[in-house]
Amino acid sequence: MFFQILNKFTSNGKQPEINHGLALATLFIQLANADNDYSSEEHELIIKILVNRYKVERSEAEKIIDEAKVLERDMSDTMQITREIKSIIPYEERSGLVRDLWQIIMADNQRSNEENNFMRLVIKLLGITDKLSAQIRREVINPSLTNNKPDETRGA
Repeated sequence: MFFQILNKFTSNGKQPEINHGLALATLFIQLANADNDYSSEEHELIIKILVNRYKVERSEAEKIIDEAKVLERDMSDTMQITREIKSIIPYEERSGLVRDLWQIIMADNQRSNEENNFMRLVIKLLGITDKLSAQIRREVINPSLTNNKPDETRGA
């Protein structure tokens, strides 16, 4: 299904290469929309993450987000997008993704039940432990805890 939707973005109908930025942006948009309130703070943080992670200009990050919004709207299967992300991001680097996700949740200084539930699902689908996710969440909420990382986050 993921590739069927991605085919909408290619003119030749061939299966496209996995676009890392689009896959991640789609997950970020799903999370930001989990509480039905896609805030400007969340939007700006998603742009910042894409610019920093992929070394693209802001205008390119905006284009990726626009495509991700279409993909997110047409897609209801979080399992498929996380499966694609797992094939892109090695386990050792997923703690950075989890940190990005928690930062998006906290961008508007509110944490809803819907966002929490979505995160629980995504964490499980990404193969991340609840313990590691909770530690990363605490570090995002209270950055002074960053020096006390568990072994699982080192090197990521």
